[in-house]
Amino acid sequence: MGPLHGIKVLDLSRYGPSRYCSMILGDLGADVIVIDTPSNVSKTLEVVADDSGSLYIGHNRNKRSLALNLKEEEGKNILLGLLKKVDVLIESNRPGVLKRRGLDYESVKHINPQLVYCSMTGYGQDGPYAQRSGHEINFSGIAGVLSLTGSRNGPPVYLQSPSISDLLGGVNQAVIAITAALYAREKIGKGQYIDVSIVNGTVYYHWIDGAEYLLHGNNPQRSESPTGSDLACMNIYEAKDRKYFTVGCAEPWLWEKLCEIVGRMDYASHQYSPMDKQKEMYEEFSKVFSSKERDAWVMLLNDSDISSSPSYDFDDLFNDPHFQYHNIVVELDHPKVGKVKLLNTPFKFSETPADIRLRPPLCGEHSSEILRDLLGYSDEEIQRFRADGVIE
Repeated sequence: MGPLHGIKVLDLSRYGPSRYCSMILGDLGADVIVIDTPSNVSKTLEVVADDSGSLYIGHNRNKRSLALNLKEEEGKNILLGLLKKVDVLIESNRPGVLKRRGLDYESVKHINPQLVYCSMTGYGQDGPYAQRSGHEINFSGIAGVLSLTGSRNGPPVYLQSPSISDLLGGVNQAVIAITAALYAREKIGKGQYIDVSIVNGTVYYHWIDGAEYLLHGNNPQRSESPTGSDLACMNIYEAKDRKYFTVGCAEPWLWEKLCEIVGRMDYASHQYSPMDKQKEMYEEFSKVFSSKERDAWVMLLNDSDISSSPSYDFDDLFNDPHFQYHNIVVELDHPKVGKVKLLNTPFKFSETPADIRLRPPLCGEHSSEILRDLLGYSDEEIQRFRADGVIE
């Protein structure tokens, strides 16, 4: 039984961040009902609509699917009935869309004062950019993430995976806010509205450079080095086998130990010297590191308590003994694609474990079950809804 056992979540969203948010709540024990769009109603991106696709499967475990046509009045009535039963609503429409349908927070809070209603958008519900469309790459640009990626000698580098803005600015912010609002509900006796702006949330996570800029006015610049770092003590190096590994020794005593290992104690007093010296040290360290294979260096450095790790591709990552020991991947049976592998939940609780209870659903797989068990509709009514295109 997970820590959110007993909490019911209704997910009206279509895209990655909000779908991933509700999946995390499901991993934590919530009963999540995702509202899918019937296949004959409207178009959306195939990667999120195809229930046998990697993104749908990867974002929708621990959920039940209700394929509901909200353009039909009876579809809207079904949704209103569900809102009386659930604890959390998640939606990601542009500001104003649900208000025009009478489904915004102000319109529905009276039917369920306990409801925690979370809207996740790029730029928030108001302000000069509220009506702008956007994707992760746009949010990373305006939130200053791209200004810090790549070398200043080339263009900014977009880090598609992991999607920094979507995950940090969107998913993390929403999960924290929703769980906090559920906790607050126990104190104040009612739910509340949550306005999640992915862009604003991303800016919040500039925890190093942002603090430096606000305190001292220092505008951070991208590195001159193609590795993204201008410090020899915090960088990426190539080994003899043409594989890469990382070195991270911000501590002066570890930097001194690293200089001893590579046989360059003359660099021990230059850990944070200006750029010309950093280039020189990086080049000299690179020559030394090219003398052994990657794994040998990683082992040697870690045995000396110097932070180091291999730079893995996904083949390496998912075969590493650390991740295998921690069961980072789980395998489930899927009715369309057979065996599917999913990223396991990272949350570890001693008393209320998070787990994967339900495989990713097929679109509309639980429509009848939800309408019958949660809302009390008869089999005849459900058959009529299906025949009329209200559900699938």
